[in-house]
Amino acid sequence: MKKIIQLFLLLGLCMNHVHAQDMAVLKDRFYEAREDTTRARLLIEISALAYNNYNYDTCTKYSSIALTISDNLLNQPSAPNNPATYLHYKKLKAGALEYYGCGLTYNDAKTAKNSLLAASILWNETKDKAGMASVYLHLAELMMNQNKLAEALVYFKTSISLYSALKDKQKTALAYYEMALTQRYMSNFGDALENNLVALDIAKEIQDSTSMLQCLLANGFIYLQVKDYKEALKTQENALQVAQGMHDSAFIATAYSDLGVTYGRMDNPEEALKNHYQALAIRKNLGDPMDLSSTYSYISEILSSQGRYKEALINGRESLALAKKISDKRKLNDGYYYIGYSYMSLGDYQQALLYYDSSMTISKQINDLYHQSFSLQAIANVYIKMNMPDKAISILQQALLITVPTDYGNLTNIYMMMKEGYASMGDYEKAYASSLKYNQYDDSLANNEKALKITSLTNQLEFENKRALLKASQDKQLALQQSQIEKQKLIKNISIIGLIAFVGIALLFFRRFKEKQKLNKELENTLHELKTTQAQLVQSEKMASLGELTAGIAHEIQNPLNFVNNFSELNNELIDEMQAEMEKGNLTEAKQIADNIKANAAKVNYHGKRADAIVKGMLQHSRKNTGQKELTDINALCDEYLRLSYHGLRAKDKQFNANYKTSFDEHIGKINIVPQDMGRALLNLVNNAFYACTERNRNSSPASAETATEKFQPLVTVETKKLNNAIQIIVSDNGNGIPPTIIEKIFQPFFTTKPTGQGTGLGLSMTYDIITKVHNGTIRVDSKEGEGTTFTIQLPVS
Repeated sequence: MKKIIQLFLLLGLCMNHVHAQDMAVLKDRFYEAREDTTRARLLIEISALAYNNYNYDTCTKYSSIALTISDNLLNQPSAPNNPATYLHYKKLKAGALEYYGCGLTYNDAKTAKNSLLAASILWNETKDKAGMASVYLHLAELMMNQNKLAEALVYFKTSISLYSALKDKQKTALAYYEMALTQRYMSNFGDALENNLVALDIAKEIQDSTSMLQCLLANGFIYLQVKDYKEALKTQENALQVAQGMHDSAFIATAYSDLGVTYGRMDNPEEALKNHYQALAIRKNLGDPMDLSSTYSYISEILSSQGRYKEALINGRESLALAKKISDKRKLNDGYYYIGYSYMSLGDYQQALLYYDSSMTISKQINDLYHQSFSLQAIANVYIKMNMPDKAISILQQALLITVPTDYGNLTNIYMMMKEGYASMGDYEKAYASSLKYNQYDDSLANNEKALKITSLTNQLEFENKRALLKASQDKQLALQQSQIEKQKLIKNISIIGLIAFVGIALLFFRRFKEKQKLNKELENTLHELKTTQAQLVQSEKMASLGELTAGIAHEIQNPLNFVNNFSELNNELIDEMQAEMEKGNLTEAKQIADNIKANAAKVNYHGKRADAIVKGMLQHSRKNTGQKELTDINALCDEYLRLSYHGLRAKDKQFNANYKTSFDEHIGKINIVPQDMGRALLNLVNNAFYACTERNRNSSPASAETATEKFQPLVTVETKKLNNAIQIIVSDNGNGIPPTIIEKIFQPFFTTKPTGQGTGLGLSMTYDIITKVHNGTIRVDSKEGEGTTFTIQLPVS
């Protein structure tokens, strides 16, 4: 490790630092320029410099002027007559469009994307590969900022391909580094580490000390995410030594800051504060408001966790003041919230309300519903502490209106506070209702956290596998290089020395063989752990589907129970009437009443059996699978699970709105299947179908919601068909469809298109195994984007 550090120090000392062009110089040259083409080019350079220094308003301002000039040049009547000049004008417009889009990254993402796509068309028309590579990199950055990470990866890969072809190693390294960041956000830690190491190798090759340090620090954060704190600290300390050897104050401060974050995650506030204060001292000298704001925010958060609210308040105010300077609304939002928390903890409720309200205002400006709800809860908490529960309840009801149904954390907290508020007001009926809601969302939160924990464990195991494979690959390359060196020596010295070299090679290979055996053993152990975890995930998925069924069963079983209760009460009344008629001697009327009682008793029996069948179905779903096939009415099974899925989703999500229809072939009869397995497979398909079509309905533009409702109704269809030696089950939906780029992956374990926490990616994988392995059948998917998806199951009739 010392040799690696010495190498970085040597490269750092030998580097020529590339300084950004002075903005003032570029502006002077712009004002002196006489040609419009020169003025447009300089404006684009100013915009690029502004963008790279996070000055987005300046970037937008100067690129829009460049866009006006380039449009005027292109619209000259004589422009098309000179192809070379016309081509140059188009390139100027492409550059202006590109940086206009870059400048709008945080203020108007939709316009930013349209502008970048328009630039990509012009760069493509002019066959300018450097321009195409640049605009795809900026599109990737925009998608990353919009949390559209899969789309960002596509643009990153295209940009890397173009920069590699151009042999622009600096930009290639940058693209690999940013792609690794995206994969880190997606929790693909193994891929992130692999691509970051590629960026690091390129940075070493071109002696780019800045990129090398960025990659080292990024690796530290990857280890931090997988909770390998020891490796994270080791990597960050190495980066610190390299930065100190280069005398780069900015990177020294960043290394200290990252060390502070790691110690904070390790619940070591003393070491965390020590490193953050080191970063603070350096950043004060550098005067970068963005970095300073982050450091003050970190310090404030740690001090609050220690109960040092007055000190936290001082640092929070410093962070907020700096955030105002750079107009960073997310930092402003955090600053207002943490200052409000400090004031509330100190008992200054009026000041707390003032800052929480400011946090709420900023959240509205950036359309952040999560933090809007969070701020409203904080305001309500202050009113509870002020013994004003009615005011708190009113605020919490506002929070409920903007909290999305899947935000179990916020919903749990809201209903807990409402329960306490209603109880203090003496309204115990509403307190009880809130308590039921709290329990419901608390259970959902616990299940969600379990799913996230399992996903995190899987990602960590995959990361360890990837890291082991990378190490094995590096060891193999090292062994091959050493083998080639020894082989060359052997050819040159066919003598005793050559013989000794030969023996040395043999020993080397033997040692490598033993190391490889050891590595293989480690990989086998890791694979065993992964398989164990996968088995746990499969069981978790089964229990999750049981949980989804429970809500549907509760809803479904209510109907027969209502009939049983109603007809039982009615029979009691009829018996009283019959006895009265018999006492009067009116036997004819008594017999008619007796007939009615008998008919009602038959209905009680029928609905009792219906409830019994539903309960048996649930027990059959939850019991351990014996693998034994039974003659089963496939139409009844499909109908049962379709309705259970529908009622389950209605009980789970009050905003759920979809229709379903069936078309069953009555000639199928009963077939040999494992009913509990087939039920799980059908439940997965139907749940996914309802999810797809309701998501399409929810994502309709608010402006056209009324029109969308008229034209689009979510619909799931389940059909059965009898073929010669097989039967078909067809599950269709009219949702958004599956993109062709991922349709081949949908049956892979852990692959999911749902947001984090809403799917483990095992549902369709289990369904595929049940159909193909347990029942020797086939499953096919047909999908069109924007129209819907159809799954076709074909089972042999034995």
